[in-house]
Amino acid sequence: MAAPSATGTRAVLPPSAGAQLIGARERAFWSAKAAGADDLIDMVVPRAQISPYMKRVTELAQETGSLVVGCGHVGDGNVHMSVFQRDADVREQVIHEILAAGAALGGAVSGEHGIGTEKKRHYQQLEDPAKLALMRRIKIAFDPHGILNPGKIFDEDMANEGARP
Repeated sequence: MAAPSATGTRAVLPPSAGAQLIGARERAFWSAKAAGADDLIDMVVPRAQISPYMKRVTELAQETGSLVVGCGHVGDGNVHMSVFQRDADVREQVIHEILAAGAALGGAVSGEHGIGTEKKRHYQQLEDPAKLALMRRIKIAFDPHGILNPGKIFDEDMANEGARP
C-alpha cells in the first residue's frame, strides 16, 4: 500500500478499478432487468443510515413476500433496488414503505434518476409540504406556461397555478 503524501493519500487501487466497479454496477442493473425485476427504484440515505435502512428494507421484503435486491454507490448514500413482486398492489405498498423508510432516516426519494410519473405519488406523500410548495413556486417562476416537462413532478394544473399571462 502506498504511503500518504503531504496533500492526501495515494490511490491503492489500479487505474482500471474505477471503470471495473462502474461496469459491475451497470451489469447488476441489467441482470436484475433480465431476471424479471418488476420495478427498479433508487433512494438516497445518509451513509451512516445505510445499514439500518437495508435492515428495514429486508424486513419489508419479508413482510410482503417480495424479493428486494440492492446495489449502488454507497459513498454518496445512493441505493438502487430491484423489486420482485408480481402483485401490483403489494408492489406499490412495498415500494412506498421502502421509500418511506429511507425518508424517515433523513433520505431523499430519488438521488439521480428523478421522480417522473412512477414515483410522483410517493414523492408528494413523503416530501415536506413546505418544500413542495417552494418547488411549485420555482416551477411557476421559470415555467409560467407549464411547457417544461409537464406533469412529471406536479400535475399540469398545479404547475400553472397562478401563472396567468
